[in-house]
Amino acid sequence: MQGARGKTHSKYPHVYAIVRFDSYIGGSSLENCATVVKVFLSRDAAEEEAERLILVNKGKQCTYIVQATRLVGASLKADGGT
Repeated sequence: MQGARGKTHSKYPHVYAIVRFDSYIGGSSLENCATVVKVFLSRDAAEEEAERLILVNKGKQCTYIVQATRLVGASLKADGGT
C-alpha cells in the first residue's frame, strides 16, 4: 500500500493479515467462509506463514492469502508512543 510517490501511508502503520478462505458450502453463511487467521508486522513473515499453513492444511478445501492492511488505534513504535 504505497502512495503515488512510493511512500507508505504515514497515518496508520501497515500490517499483513493472513486470511483463510474456506470453500463455500451451501447453507453456510458467507461470513463464515473468510477468517483473519494471524496478523504480522512483516510481509515476508506473513507470506512464509501462509505458505506453511497451505502445506499443513492441504486437502482441507481452504486457501490462505496475505492481505496488506493498516492498523488503526494502536502504535507499533518501540517506545509505545502514539
